[in-house]
Amino acid sequence: MADEAVALEASDVFGLGGLWIPQSSTLSTENEYAQMIKANGDFEKWSSTFNALTNITNPYKYNADTGMGTAMPNIGAVCNGYLITEMSVESIYNDYPTVNFTGHNHGENAHIDDRTQYAVSIPLLLTGALGAYDLASLAADEVCATRSTYTISVNHLDAECDGGDHWVGQNLQGMESITVEYIGHIDTFTVAGWTVRNYTLDDSNEAFDTSSITFEKYLIRV
Repeated sequence: MADEAVALEASDVFGLGGLWIPQSSTLSTENEYAQMIKANGDFEKWSSTFNALTNITNPYKYNADTGMGTAMPNIGAVCNGYLITEMSVESIYNDYPTVNFTGHNHGENAHIDDRTQYAVSIPLLLTGALGAYDLASLAADEVCATRSTYTISVNHLDAECDGGDHWVGQNLQGMESITVEYIGHIDTFTVAGWTVRNYTLDDSNEAFDTSSITFEKYLIRV
Protein backbone atom coordinates (compact mmCIF):
# COMPACT_ATOMS: atom_id res chain seq x y z
CA MET A 1 0.00 0.00 0.00
CA ALA A 2 1.39 3.41 -0.97
CA ASP A 3 1.88 6.27 1.45
CA GLU A 4 -1.11 8.47 2.05
CA ALA A 5 -1.03 11.90 0.41
CA VAL A 6 -0.78 13.96 3.60
CA ALA A 7 0.51 17.50 3.09
CA LEU A 8 3.88 18.44 4.59
CA GLU A 9 3.77 22.21 4.24
CA ALA A 10 2.75 25.15 6.38
CA SER A 11 -0.27 27.13 5.18
CA ASP A 12 -0.27 30.88 4.56
CA VAL A 13 -3.61 31.30 6.34
CA PHE A 14 -3.64 35.10 6.20
CA GLY A 15 -2.63 35.13 2.52
CA LEU A 16 0.36 37.45 3.04
CA GLY A 17 2.38 35.81 0.25
CA GLY A 18 5.53 37.36 -1.22
CA LEU A 19 8.43 37.39 1.24
CA TRP A 20 6.33 36.08 4.12
CA ILE A 21 7.21 32.42 4.81
CA PRO A 22 4.63 30.62 6.96
CA GLN A 23 6.16 28.37 9.61
CA SER A 24 2.99 26.68 10.83
CA SER A 25 -0.65 27.45 11.53
CA THR A 26 -3.22 26.53 14.13
CA LEU A 27 -6.94 26.69 13.40
CA SER A 28 -9.59 26.00 16.02
CA THR A 29 -13.35 26.25 15.71
CA GLU A 30 -15.86 26.89 18.46
CA ASN A 31 -19.62 26.37 18.41
CA GLU A 32 -22.19 27.19 21.05
CA TYR A 33 -25.09 24.95 22.00
CA ALA A 34 -28.27 25.72 23.92
CA GLN A 35 -29.31 23.20 26.56
CA MET A 36 -32.80 22.84 28.01
CA ILE A 37 -32.96 21.04 31.34
CA LYS A 38 -35.93 18.97 32.52
CA ALA A 39 -37.53 19.23 35.93
CA ASN A 40 -35.46 16.25 37.12
CA GLY A 41 -32.18 17.91 36.13
CA ASP A 42 -31.49 15.85 32.98
CA PHE A 43 -31.22 17.36 29.53
CA GLU A 44 -34.48 17.66 27.62
CA LYS A 45 -33.23 19.33 24.47
CA TRP A 46 -29.90 20.04 22.73
CA SER A 47 -30.07 22.67 20.00
CA SER A 48 -28.22 22.93 16.73
CA THR A 49 -25.00 24.95 16.76
CA PHE A 50 -24.93 28.72 16.72
CA ASN A 51 -22.40 31.53 16.90
CA ALA A 52 -19.66 29.59 15.10
CA LEU A 53 -16.18 31.10 15.62
CA THR A 54 -12.86 30.23 13.96
CA ASN A 55 -9.59 31.24 15.66
CA ILE A 56 -6.30 31.39 13.74
CA THR A 57 -2.63 31.64 14.76
CA ASN A 58 0.00 31.80 12.01
CA PRO A 59 3.75 32.40 12.64
CA TYR A 60 5.94 33.58 9.76
CA LYS A 61 9.55 34.36 8.92
CA TYR A 62 10.21 37.34 6.65
CA ASN A 63 12.72 36.65 3.86
CA ALA A 64 14.39 40.04 3.59
CA ASP A 65 16.86 41.89 5.81
CA THR A 66 15.07 45.23 5.54
CA GLY A 67 11.59 46.62 5.29
CA MET A 68 9.42 44.14 7.17
CA GLY A 69 7.50 46.94 8.82
CA THR A 70 6.38 48.51 5.56
CA ALA A 71 4.96 45.15 4.42
CA MET A 72 2.88 44.49 7.51
CA PRO A 73 -0.93 44.60 7.33
CA ASN A 74 -2.84 46.85 9.68
CA ILE A 75 -4.09 45.32 12.89
CA GLY A 76 -7.86 45.12 12.61
CA ALA A 77 -7.71 44.47 8.86
CA VAL A 78 -9.28 41.36 7.32
CA CYS A 79 -6.70 39.26 5.45
CA ASN A 80 -7.78 36.20 3.48
CA GLY A 81 -11.06 36.09 5.40
CA TYR A 82 -9.67 36.52 8.94
CA LEU A 83 -9.58 39.67 11.05
CA ILE A 84 -6.11 40.24 12.56
CA THR A 85 -6.33 41.20 16.24
CA GLU A 86 -2.66 40.89 17.22
CA MET A 87 0.81 40.72 15.72
CA SER A 88 4.08 40.13 17.58
CA VAL A 89 7.71 40.10 16.47
CA GLU A 90 9.99 37.92 18.58
CA SER A 91 13.72 38.31 17.96
CA ILE A 92 16.69 36.54 19.54
CA TYR A 93 20.45 36.88 19.17
CA ASN A 94 21.00 33.67 17.12
CA ASP A 95 17.95 33.38 14.87
CA TYR A 96 15.75 35.21 12.40
CA PRO A 97 12.73 36.91 13.98
CA THR A 98 9.38 35.13 14.12
CA VAL A 99 6.30 37.19 13.34
CA ASN A 100 3.11 35.80 14.88
CA PHE A 101 -0.33 36.83 13.61
CA THR A 102 -3.52 36.04 15.52
CA GLY A 103 -7.05 36.49 14.21
CA HIS A 104 -10.56 35.10 13.89
CA ASN A 105 -13.84 35.27 12.03
CA HIS A 106 -17.45 34.22 12.49
CA GLY A 107 -19.78 31.89 10.64
CA GLU A 108 -22.53 34.53 10.66
CA ASN A 109 -22.06 38.21 9.77
CA ALA A 110 -18.35 37.73 9.12
CA HIS A 111 -15.98 40.67 9.59
CA ILE A 112 -15.07 42.75 6.55
CA ASP A 113 -12.35 45.32 5.80
CA ASP A 114 -14.16 48.54 6.71
CA ARG A 115 -13.60 48.28 10.49
CA THR A 116 -11.29 50.40 12.62
CA GLN A 117 -7.60 49.63 12.01
CA TYR A 118 -4.25 50.45 13.64
CA ALA A 119 -0.85 50.56 11.94
CA VAL A 120 2.61 49.58 13.18
CA SER A 121 4.30 52.78 14.35
CA ILE A 122 7.95 51.64 14.20
CA PRO A 123 8.29 49.99 10.76
CA LEU A 124 11.89 51.11 10.18
CA LEU A 125 13.07 49.11 13.20
CA LEU A 126 11.33 45.91 12.09
CA THR A 127 13.25 43.87 9.52
CA GLY A 128 13.82 40.22 8.73
CA ALA A 129 17.50 40.40 9.65
CA LEU A 130 19.25 37.92 11.93
CA GLY A 131 19.71 38.77 15.59
CA ALA A 132 18.02 40.50 18.52
CA TYR A 133 16.42 43.87 17.82
CA ASP A 134 17.30 46.62 20.28
CA LEU A 135 13.87 48.20 19.81
CA ALA A 136 14.41 50.58 22.72
CA SER A 137 17.84 51.66 21.37
CA LEU A 138 19.34 51.56 24.86
CA ALA A 139 22.38 49.39 24.17
CA ALA A 140 25.82 50.91 24.74
CA ASP A 141 29.46 49.79 24.69
CA GLU A 142 28.93 47.46 27.64
CA VAL A 143 25.26 46.59 27.02
CA CYS A 144 24.02 44.17 24.34
CA ALA A 145 20.48 43.13 23.40
CA THR A 146 19.81 39.36 23.55
CA ARG A 147 16.05 39.15 23.00
CA SER A 148 13.11 41.42 22.25
CA THR A 149 9.38 41.27 21.68
CA TYR A 150 7.25 43.83 19.89
CA THR A 151 3.46 43.43 20.09
CA ILE A 152 0.63 45.42 18.55
CA SER A 153 -2.94 44.48 19.40
CA VAL A 154 -6.53 45.68 19.55
CA ASN A 155 -9.35 45.00 21.96
CA HIS A 156 -11.91 43.44 19.64
CA LEU A 157 -15.53 43.71 20.76
CA ASP A 158 -18.18 41.37 19.34
CA ALA A 159 -21.93 41.32 19.95
CA GLU A 160 -24.53 38.59 19.47
CA CYS A 161 -28.31 38.95 19.23
CA ASP A 162 -31.51 37.35 17.86
CA GLY A 163 -30.83 33.60 17.68
CA GLY A 164 -27.44 33.94 19.36
CA ASP A 165 -25.29 34.34 16.24
CA HIS A 166 -22.61 36.99 15.82
CA TRP A 167 -24.12 40.28 14.72
CA VAL A 168 -21.45 42.99 14.74
CA GLY A 169 -17.83 43.58 15.76
CA GLN A 170 -15.49 46.52 16.20
CA ASN A 171 -11.83 47.20 17.07
CA LEU A 172 -10.80 49.67 19.74
CA GLN A 173 -8.03 50.50 22.21
CA GLY A 174 -5.07 49.80 19.92
CA MET A 175 -1.82 49.38 21.84
CA GLU A 176 1.85 48.65 21.18
CA SER A 177 4.37 47.23 23.62
CA ILE A 178 8.13 46.58 23.55
CA THR A 179 10.19 44.35 25.83
CA VAL A 180 13.97 44.14 25.43
CA GLU A 181 16.42 41.98 27.40
CA TYR A 182 20.10 42.94 27.67
CA ILE A 183 23.41 41.62 28.92
CA GLY A 184 24.70 44.47 31.06
CA HIS A 185 22.80 47.19 32.88
CA ILE A 186 21.09 49.90 30.85
CA ASP A 187 21.72 53.41 32.23
CA THR A 188 18.64 55.17 30.86
CA PHE A 189 14.96 54.24 31.10
CA THR A 190 13.22 56.60 28.69
CA VAL A 191 12.18 56.33 25.06
CA ALA A 192 10.39 59.30 23.54
CA GLY A 193 6.65 58.71 23.12
CA TRP A 194 6.59 55.48 25.15
CA THR A 195 5.57 54.81 28.76
CA VAL A 196 7.75 52.57 30.95
CA ARG A 197 5.77 49.72 32.50
CA ASN A 198 8.64 48.00 34.32
CA TYR A 199 12.36 47.38 34.28
CA THR A 200 14.61 44.84 35.98
CA LEU A 201 18.31 44.93 36.83
CA ASP A 202 19.86 41.60 37.84
CA ASP A 203 23.28 41.61 39.50
CA SER A 204 24.75 38.15 40.28
CA ASN A 205 28.11 36.67 41.21
CA GLU A 206 27.44 33.61 39.01
CA ALA A 207 26.43 35.24 35.73
CA PHE A 208 26.84 38.42 33.76
CA ASP A 209 24.68 41.34 34.81
CA THR A 210 21.40 41.50 32.91
CA SER A 211 18.58 43.99 32.52
CA SER A 212 15.19 44.19 30.84
CA ILE A 213 12.64 46.90 30.19
CA THR A 214 9.06 47.09 28.90
CA PHE A 215 7.41 50.08 27.24
CA GLU A 216 3.90 50.61 25.90
CA LYS A 217 2.09 53.16 23.79
CA TYR A 218 -1.54 53.79 22.84
CA LEU A 219 -2.28 54.05 19.14
CA ILE A 220 -4.31 56.43 17.00
CA ARG A 221 -6.71 54.85 14.50
CA VAL A 222 -5.68 54.74 10.86
